[in-house]
Amino acid sequence: MTSTERDPALGARHSARAVALRRARDVLVLDSGVGAAPEPLWTRVRERARRDARIRVVTVEPPEPPSDGALDDTAPDGDAVPDGPLVDTPPAADHPGPDAPEDERDDGRDDGPGVEHRVAPALPLTLVALDDTVVLVARPDRTRAVTDRDAVRALRALAESEWDRARAADDALAPSEDTLLRLLAEGKTDTAVAARLGVSPRTVRRHAAGLMGRLGATSRFEAGARAAQRGWIRITDR
Repeated sequence: MTSTERDPALGARHSARAVALRRARDVLVLDSGVGAAPEPLWTRVRERARRDARIRVVTVEPPEPPSDGALDDTAPDGDAVPDGPLVDTPPAADHPGPDAPEDERDDGRDDGPGVEHRVAPALPLTLVALDDTVVLVARPDRTRAVTDRDAVRALRALAESEWDRARAADDALAPSEDTLLRLLAEGKTDTAVAARLGVSPRTVRRHAAGLMGRLGATSRFEAGARAAQRGWIRITDR
């Protein structure tokens, strides 16, 4: 993007939106993936933010592959249980490299601000909250800069609520793992869980053991409690 090109959400580099972003010290992004820009909104925000800014980002977690799901039923009994999340973590933000055009190097900085990254199953909207002064609400067709104090406060509260509910990107579960934990926490039997997920009871036991290991739990009940404490699942009364 050249200096004369306008970012669909952030505006031209010398616009009021871009200036507000460069001045902001606390940036909170909800990026639901709307728009047709080649790069995610949050990576573009990072490129333009001040170096000492605190940047928090919530993105929508990637869907589980339909055929290579987390709970496959093909591994033999002796196979090791995976130790980490069974869904790819969203890639970390990359600052423009030395081969990027000069205007994309952000005045020659060799690194950008760090990003605290969380994921959520879905997001109600896409926005960029800049301190407590401006919120950019992005839509596929246009972006609105909100400066009214009460509206900014309300949108900021919404963004903070989504941040609190989201999970750390490197601690995310595959959708089937999320379902598995919920069903086990509800006291469902291996057979019932297997029927729900379309796998064998043996597979349920294997992956339940792996999740218990990740949580440091010695029982399924404890695993459910620890998962709820970490925000992996929500146990609700039914």
